[in-house]
Amino acid sequence: MKALRTVAVALGVTLGALIVIPLVVLAGLFVWLKLTEEDDEEALELEQEGI
Repeated sequence: MKALRTVAVALGVTLGALIVIPLVVLAGLFVWLKLTEEDDEEALELEQEGI
């Protein structure tokens, strides 16, 4: 019975990791995109003012 519980916990942790890790990666990419998007807009504004 103890071995079955251990397997169930391990399976739960594995499934949780398979769901949580990609979500964390996507959230990080989204934040990085938003931060770099603002920098790109500022660079475009500076280029347009210089022309």
